[in-house]
Amino acid sequence: MIFNRHAKVVMEEGYMRLSIEYTNPASRAIIFNTIGAIEEKTKIHPEVFHRKISDDKGAFSVEFSGEEYVCTRTAGEFIEMVLKELNIEKCDFED
Repeated sequence: MIFNRHAKVVMEEGYMRLSIEYTNPASRAIIFNTIGAIEEKTKIHPEVFHRKISDDKGAFSVEFSGEEYVCTRTAGEFIEMVLKELNIEKCDFED
């Protein structure tokens, strides 16, 4: 298994975040490269954070804030592209 194919989306007023955890080092590169490719393709550059949990595990957060992203469909479209490219079918949602 490359990674657990699970993500979480959090939405608040003026803010949206996609979190993707990975369970092995190879997944880190796949997720990182996918986010970078979609940034290049869309010319959208959200804040991206990487958090190391252990030598094998970690998480990426892709965050959007401000009217330029959250008041349009841009953030949602970016997140959908990431999920589709990574073949993540399960996504928890919080608002």
